[in-house]
Amino acid sequence: MHRHLHDIPPASTSYEMGLKRVLLSANESGCSITQIAVIDLKAGEESAMHIHPDLQDAFYILDGELDVTINGTVHHCKKDDFLFVEQLNAYQLQAITDVRMLAMGCVIESQRTKLYPMLFEPNLQTKVWGGKQLTQWKQLPEQQHIGESWEVSAVEKAPSVIANGTWAGYSLTEVINKMPQAVLGKEVAKKYNNQLPLLVKFIDSNDDLSVQVHPNDAMAKRLHNGTGKTEMWYVLSAEPGAYIYAGFQIALSPEEYTHRVANGTIIDTLAKHEIHAGDVFYIPSGRIHAIGKGVRLVEVQQSSDLTYRIYDYNRMDLNGLPRELHTEYAAQALDYKVYREYRSDYVDKIDTANACIDTEYFTVRVVSIKEPIHRNMIKYDSFIILTCTKGQCKIRIRSTQDEITLQEGYSSLIPAAIADYDIIPINGEVKVLESYIDNSTQSTFRRMISQFLHISGV
Repeated sequence: MHRHLHDIPPASTSYEMGLKRVLLSANESGCSITQIAVIDLKAGEESAMHIHPDLQDAFYILDGELDVTINGTVHHCKKDDFLFVEQLNAYQLQAITDVRMLAMGCVIESQRTKLYPMLFEPNLQTKVWGGKQLTQWKQLPEQQHIGESWEVSAVEKAPSVIANGTWAGYSLTEVINKMPQAVLGKEVAKKYNNQLPLLVKFIDSNDDLSVQVHPNDAMAKRLHNGTGKTEMWYVLSAEPGAYIYAGFQIALSPEEYTHRVANGTIIDTLAKHEIHAGDVFYIPSGRIHAIGKGVRLVEVQQSSDLTYRIYDYNRMDLNGLPRELHTEYAAQALDYKVYREYRSDYVDKIDTANACIDTEYFTVRVVSIKEPIHRNMIKYDSFIILTCTKGQCKIRIRSTQDEITLQEGYSSLIPAAIADYDIIPINGEVKVLESYIDNSTQSTFRRMISQFLHISGV
């Protein structure tokens, strides 16, 4: 094969900058080099952040000067410099002058795997207080007493099973075990020992839920060798007059708590909130809470199923037996203070990813759109969970062009290594919750302030 560079028509690059002329592609060579190309960049052009789960990139600078930032370190490259970028390293290009370079992509055969937006099989949980709205909403065969739909789960007793693509039929846990850094993100995999740290679910309260509290990480580790549970609620719908309990309205001592539980008046001490669609509540570990009848909501939480029931209306379970209470554990876990505000304020603008909750445990944004929106989330070094609460949309990955349709009432996990995507509405307005772990360096101060406001109610 013999080609002259100027006989090859230029094409756009995946870096969203410059033009390339492909000398040789994998389809032509039959080998593991995906592409050899000459790329021309103009001075001042800057690429989006890139990351590859099974590909290593190499650049040979033919002319000009270029800065390549790899995991926060800037490498200044000039003529005759060679730079090799290993897999799972986030990098960005910035042309200092006009640049011509030779770019080569190399697939790692031993790790050749397919990553794409993952959809999941239904993962429904029967609860004594559950109803049939979730199966109706998700257009599934109707079932009674379905209280929760675990949308994205790696909890051992009920992990999500992938419904689409190469990994269909595998549990999410199995895929994470094969590629923890590529799926979770390098920092998330390191911090959480290769475990998915979040659980996202829908809840339908056909009856009142128990009054309860969750332990923090330290207590959960000490007593259960588990993880604590901090969560948030995003209300999808509420019947007229529907409410939730969150926090105390009067301060209690542990002794007063014990007395109130014994005489059945603990509910009289709780802050009661009438709710509507779009309301958001942050429920840190230690905060007493309960969901009232007639509410459908999204819950984003730490990946834990530890709950201490305090009061349950003397209700029997589905087998006719009294439900277990955990009042002594709860006494140790409770935050007895009263706060000024328990509802979380946020602004829901159209065609924007609206900041909603930002804590050390998770970040949640409400993406409300009528037009396509580009979301480059590579800098967060985290998986992204997308939960569609209104309408339907396409999710298209920028680097691979893989695409799924995300229906209302369903969720998708975007692996960290490909978390650069477009959300494209189909027929009207779309709302999607984005849940992830924010590992970007600039988020630390913002997260501290946000958590202070959520906890203090200032």
